[in-house]
Amino acid sequence: MIQPEGLPSREELLNRAEALVPTLRGRALETEKLRRLPASTLEDLRRTGLVSIVQPASGGGLERSLTDLLEATATVARGCGSTGWCFGVMAVHNWLVGLFPEAAQREVFENPRPSFAAVFAPMGKSDPAEGGVRLSGRWSFASGCDNGDWVAVCGKLTGEAPDLLMHLVPKSDFTIDDTWFVAGLRGTGSKDIVIDDVFVPQHRTMSLIQAAMGNCPGHAVNDGPLFRVTFTGALTIALAGAALGIAEGAIEAFQEQLQKRVFVFTGQKQKQQPASQLRLAEAAAEVDAARLLVMDACKRMDRDATDGEVPDEASRVRYRRNASYAVRLCTRAVDRLFEASGGGGLRDDAPLQRAFRDLHAVGAHAILVWDTSAEIAGRHMVGLELGPVMI
Repeated sequence: MIQPEGLPSREELLNRAEALVPTLRGRALETEKLRRLPASTLEDLRRTGLVSIVQPASGGGLERSLTDLLEATATVARGCGSTGWCFGVMAVHNWLVGLFPEAAQREVFENPRPSFAAVFAPMGKSDPAEGGVRLSGRWSFASGCDNGDWVAVCGKLTGEAPDLLMHLVPKSDFTIDDTWFVAGLRGTGSKDIVIDDVFVPQHRTMSLIQAAMGNCPGHAVNDGPLFRVTFTGALTIALAGAALGIAEGAIEAFQEQLQKRVFVFTGQKQKQQPASQLRLAEAAAEVDAARLLVMDACKRMDRDATDGEVPDEASRVRYRRNASYAVRLCTRAVDRLFEASGGGGLRDDAPLQRAFRDLHAVGAHAILVWDTSAEIAGRHMVGLELGPVMI
């Protein structure tokens, strides 16, 4: 693909992400203490253009591929898990705006480098009103909500034709309830959004069910391959990318620990201990396998989008299964390394304990819970109906 003049190449964009890794590592403890991204980190993500990696070109974004999103998210997460998570979801949310009607896109992209939160679980109620809906509810786990001028939230449409609707809501119409006191991904600021009987015009509303099937009003404006990807596919890639980066960063941290740590009672260097060598090798193999699973899904989704094809049910089930299993592999790998990190690995400033907590938090996301994804895959394999699941 010929890169338009003035826009960074894929290599340059990923190099910018790589250059941030040492800085983000240095801020990781501060990010946890703040329980949100520092302003300096958000500025870095905007300044480098990374936050616009899959934002539509029509809205001032870079409109790159899912594969580029995966690589960038994993790189950022190597520096800081919470930052990688927030970056991945913020990038996908900017992509999501490109699926809404053109009028909504114009409003949001007045800021060429937006960042905002979204919650896809239907935790609110959308009552029909003239020219739109009236929206009320409380939405939990709104990662990065402190940093944006908008949120996108899902409500159940009441009435004769029930639906699940995504709504874009400006900052003036919602409040944030600070409920984010958690074990992992502490720096994501995934607090609650509260909306009380707010009018949302029709142009800021979109059917979540249609979006899940790749059929959106934004296609009238953004008809490139990237916007033929289903939103569940894009979200899954971003979240799995964060898990990959966290695990890869933990492997780097364990390698560094092996070079320095000496066992007090024996005087043996840890790098000379066969058990530690075996743990490192097996963890690295698991994370490499996880990367292959997610990268395969990425490339297949990019290819289908380029060919104008919507993935069939079997493909969507496989993508979710493999992404969930990749997170499971990453978690196993880091669990194994954390067990060998000693008492020093328990300290707040130890990267392995942070990776341990963060990966278990990643695996708790509804779309990545292994038991659920495995059940969906198993039901599909034996020919049973899947029911109302997000694939």
